[in-house]
Amino acid sequence: METIKINKTIYGLIRPIFLTLCFFSVFKGIFGWLFKTTLFEYLDEIIFLMAFIILMPKFLFKTKYKPIFFFILLFTIYSIIVSLVFGVSGNFLSISLQTLITIKFFIILLALIELFKSNFDTLNSFFLLIVGFAAFGFLVHLVLGGKFNQLIGVSTFARPNIRYVGFFTHPNHLAYLMVLYIGYILNRNYCYGIHLRLKDWAKVLLGIIIIVLTDSRTALLVVGILLFVFYWEFVKSNYKIVLGGVLTGVLGLIYVYFYTNLIDSIVENIHQTIDINSHYIRGNMVYLSGMIFIDYFPVGTGAATFGSLLSDDTVYGLYGQANRYYFKNEIGIYDSNIASIVGEYGFMGILIFIALFVYSFKYLKSFGSGSTLLGALFFIFIMYCITNPMLTNNVYTILSSIVMFLFVSQSKLKL
Repeated sequence: METIKINKTIYGLIRPIFLTLCFFSVFKGIFGWLFKTTLFEYLDEIIFLMAFIILMPKFLFKTKYKPIFFFILLFTIYSIIVSLVFGVSGNFLSISLQTLITIKFFIILLALIELFKSNFDTLNSFFLLIVGFAAFGFLVHLVLGGKFNQLIGVSTFARPNIRYVGFFTHPNHLAYLMVLYIGYILNRNYCYGIHLRLKDWAKVLLGIIIIVLTDSRTALLVVGILLFVFYWEFVKSNYKIVLGGVLTGVLGLIYVYFYTNLIDSIVENIHQTIDINSHYIRGNMVYLSGMIFIDYFPVGTGAATFGSLLSDDTVYGLYGQANRYYFKNEIGIYDSNIASIVGEYGFMGILIFIALFVYSFKYLKSFGSGSTLLGALFFIFIMYCITNPMLTNNVYTILSSIVMFLFVSQSKLKL
């Protein structure tokens, strides 16, 4: 009993510190510019270290592990041993550090659950604070336009016009936050079995407008997935709605085909994905990972060798890519977690990662009650991993972890 009281006291002290660091880490670009310092860049490592320390008692003193903790241990041991024995890199320190970085999302998620499993309201308020601050940043950017980018030293990411970032450093971060916020609204209503009210639709539409102005095509697609899942029960029992949806979809595709370059862009990206000499770096990484998967079956090239933060040029050199612009300047080579996992860990690693996702999903579900849209959110998260560093980038790991936990706890909050 005394131990429980001590834990509550310690966690009570850690929670505000952890959330404060997370806030500054998510918006480190704007705060780094505001205070003219690079200190905020180190928050990623500090938060990860804190999360690791929070979970250490679970790993050291528990006699019976939940499956997710077992598979984290399994992956860590497997990655280090296999990478040293069969991998391209022989650097023990790089392999060990990269192994932990690769499972950063799961560490952050489990630490956040440990800290806030009895404090849903605090986490809920924190997420809404992040959304509010990001929305304010978007308004500032909207008013100032390109001057805002020049002021804080962030690229305009023009395609062909300005892509809005707000207080983030990349438009995809703002778009992903809006995806999570829309999912948050839909999940809340889904938990209570009610349709969207006028004020809910207003929030959803505002989120979609912001996504459109970030020009994130992936985000628009996944919002469609969330809405489809939300209304699935209603749709399948109303054939007129289905027909209307199909007709609307066809008309939408006709508009997209004749009045936008979206289809051409997607086709071009797919074409460049199957060309090792293409200039589409994400596609190039996916294609290379497939070649590595075959050549180094079934264990890959090992940790810290391909598409990961601590990887060197060895593997890229083996495939004649080391001197190419993207690889030489490390531009975009860390953007695909799927490519990195397939290349570094091969078939065996893929199996372990499937287990990590499955059991983290089940662990989350154990804290909730009733139906949620958590499955749809997990699917979207994994889909994003194809072209984004979801498992290793602090913006994605922190925001995703918060919202995933809120998805299973929203039924315990007031509507």
